Amino acid sequence: MMRDLLCAFLPYPWAEKLDVSAFERINASYVGGAGAQRHDDMVWRLRIGGECIYVYLLLEFQSASDRWMALRMQVYVGLLYQDLVKRHKLGRSGRLPPVLPIVLYGGRRAWTASHSLSSLVLPAPEGLGWLQPEQQYLLIDHHRMPSRPLAARNLVAALFGLRRCRSKQAALELLRALGAWLSTEPNQPLRDSLSSWIVRCLRHKLEPIKSAETEVVIMKDKQFGSWEECILDEAMHGREEGKEEGRAEGREAGREEGRAQAVRALLLRLVARRTGGVPPDWEQRIAASSLRDMERWLEDLFDGAAPEALFGQP
Repeated sequence: MMRDLLCAFLPYPWAEKLDVSAFERINASYVGGAGAQRHDDMVWRLRIGGECIYVYLLLEFQSASDRWMALRMQVYVGLLYQDLVKRHKLGRSGRLPPVLPIVLYGGRRAWTASHSLSSLVLPAPEGLGWLQPEQQYLLIDHHRMPSRPLAARNLVAALFGLRRCRSKQAALELLRALGAWLSTEPNQPLRDSLSSWIVRCLRHKLEPIKSAETEVVIMKDKQFGSWEECILDEAMHGREEGKEEGRAEGREAGREEGRAQAVRALLLRLVARRTGGVPPDWEQRIAASSLRDMERWLEDLFDGAAPEALFGQP
């Protein structure tokens, strides 16, 4: 996700060439001189090129414009530098690394705060200007960033687009693309996290609608019992598209097992949601079943069948 964030919003060639292996999450808790502890949102160390240059990414998640953000950023960067010096993490050069401070903003109103610390400070007397502190940050306002084509296959850009979309068709296109991408994503924690986020995002977007059935019908021409079932159905369509792509690329064998694991996990999750848990004999039967049988059971559950009718009384 961090790689896709930089690829989508940094207009530099090196950002588009980054590999996931270049990123390392590091400690983000610092103690200032007065003993006050600062827990930053995220700090990553990034290896760029073959020169072992490290760039630290400092992110601030904001929902409202903050006039003093440039000042806050200077404090956070200072605490980060102090921590690196204290822990002897400066590398062979003994110099401080560059810092990329990012403000990730999702508020409805436009961001009005200054991006520069110098604009928050009164003009200095003659000759003292060069001694004044300066700090800037990169603002990513995902409600006002230009859309990227789905062909670019960028998860972060697609999720931001889902929050911005204003029509059923636009939402469906994004959901189908996300479903197809997630069906081939080997990182299960990432898939689970994104699936949960998508469900919460869609619920939030349609809060004024009271009827659960109406909410689901707005997003799909089929009727489901919950938002989660609707999202799972979209993911199933994505897996079918991924299956055709896999055959064309000659990787069907590996993809088949990956799809079976994904469908099995979805099936177990849906059964547990319907019954409050998965009985051991049901779990064993699902584990030993073929992909075709599991997909058929999922379709039956989507159509309203009771789990007991499919697997028998526990």
